[in-house]
Amino acid sequence: MKVMFDSNVWQIILIPDNYPREPLLGDFKKIRKAIIENKIKAYLSETIFTIEAIKKSERQDFFGSVKLKITTTNKSTEELISCTISAGPNEKDAINFDERPILKKYFQEAIKLDFKIVYLPRLGGLVNPEVKNNRFNVSENELSIMYEVETKIANKGAGIKHIEEIGKKYNSNWFKGLKQAPESDRKKIYKAAAEWADGDSVASSIGIGCDYFCTRDEARNAGDSSVLSRKNLAWLKKEYNFNTIFPEKLANKI
Repeated sequence: MKVMFDSNVWQIILIPDNYPREPLLGDFKKIRKAIIENKIKAYLSETIFTIEAIKKSERQDFFGSVKLKITTTNKSTEELISCTISAGPNEKDAINFDERPILKKYFQEAIKLDFKIVYLPRLGGLVNPEVKNNRFNVSENELSIMYEVETKIANKGAGIKHIEEIGKKYNSNWFKGLKQAPESDRKKIYKAAAEWADGDSVASSIGIGCDYFCTRDEARNAGDSSVLSRKNLAWLKKEYNFNTIFPEKLANKI
């Protein structure tokens, strides 16, 4: 069984004894045991260690200062001269575990338990050097599906679309727009960043063919523009057979 774990469940699974007051602790321990016994192949979206690793209060300032790294490659033969220009994450914007020792501890436990870290490459995406070296090897076909799903999610006004729209209100370059956004938008920006992470997580889960996306998000308070809203979950189920599952229900399936 292939399962992508959401940001609201993965840490309890990895070190359950750190959550003695968790009412469903037995279920989380059962899931952990199933992962160790290889009954569950566990996956995490890399956004947990990049987008969601940034403190909520710092997200506006962080994303507002992100700059793309432009790389130019020249190739020449006797008959042809070509130039390739690519844009990607800038090393100076990398997420550093040294500033987040608790997150690093959970990351190391995830690697120990053979959790696979799934990366969805995108323009303006963030990187974490330590995570980069432990990525799951995604096939070209899987990556193509991830991009297709991510694009459709954005076209429905969900996923990354939220944060792009906030930034574009102030600048055609939405990263710069986030920096120019007023203080009153700060809360909207950190919520939009979380929605971006959710969209990429869902696209990654579908792309690699997970059986379930394990989450505690019930979508009760999510508007139609959230990727985990009831409306969008119904669409994702119909088009991609995308299934969410609560941890207690997953434990019952083991």
